[in-house]
This record gives sequence, C-alpha cells and structure tokens, in this order.
Amino acid sequence: MKRSVLTICLLTVVILTGNLLFSQSDAEYKAKIESLNKEMVKNMLEGNTEKLLGIYTPDAISLPGNEPMQQGISEIRKASEEMARSGVKFKSFEPTILKVIADGNLITEIGTYKVSLTVPEVSSPVDDHGKYLTIWEKQKDGSLKVKVEMWNSDKAPMGSMGQMGQGGDNK
Repeated sequence: MKRSVLTICLLTVVILTGNLLFSQSDAEYKAKIESLNKEMVKNMLEGNTEKLLGIYTPDAISLPGNEPMQQGISEIRKASEEMARSGVKFKSFEPTILKVIADGNLITEIGTYKVSLTVPEVSSPVDDHGKYLTIWEKQKDGSLKVKVEMWNSDKAPMGSMGQMGQGGDNK
C-alpha cells in the first residue's frame, strides 16, 4: 500500500514537473509567433500560397473582413488563388502583436496591421491598416498552426457614403 501511494506521488511530481518544463510563457509564445509572422509575410510578398497555407490546421477557419467565411484549408486555398488570379499583389504587410494569451493548447494573438497592395486598374498602391485576431493551436510536435483568424480594416469601407444625406448628392 505504501509503495502504491509513493508511486502515485512520484508520478504526480513527474507529471507536474514535465508540464512546467514544457509549458511556455506568453513572452515565449510571442517570440515564436513573431517568427511565424515573418515567415508568413515573406510567403505573402513572394506569392507562395502553398508555403503560406502550411501554417494552417486542416480545419482552420478564416474570417476576412467584407468577405464570406472560409472553412477548412481547401476554402482558404481557393480564396488565396482567386486573389492571386485577380492580379492583387502584396507590396508590404506589417503585423504588430499587441497581446498574446496562452490557454492550454490555444494561443490567442491580438494585433494591428499595415498593408500595401497593388490592384489592377488602380494607378497607385492601396494602403490599409486595421486589427486582427489569430488563434494558434499547439501541435503534438510543439509547433503552432493557425486554427482561426479574423481581421478587418480601421477604414470605413463605405466612408464616402457617410457624407450622403448631409448635403451631398445621394443619387
């Protein structure tokens, strides 16, 4: 009986110690995510869709601003390929992490972004800025992959319409 209790106590200590050794702080996750974000930006600027999609889980969900939800890697791939075919190209993309919150296997990243795009039939680059939220899932090998992402612009998409009805021409 004493041996069983001692074994259980020893296993508990080993498990707790192991969890402490393998858990990471929010700062450590932030550093890891910053590295992944640099890789993501590189792949975006190079137009390398396949490498970019490598950071997503197979069942990832993307919630882009002013567009339908994309569920699963195949829908995210399709949307990326459609954007590439349309001629839109990233000139720059700068994410800034404001906060990282680790909770079990999920790590939430909250930040802001600045982006510059070239768009066919538009003579100068289109610049935007906004905020984003990414939920990363820790994989069995310790790597992180995007489980859910969401972003939207700080600019009002219908900004010019805000002047209608205020003495402007609304025809």
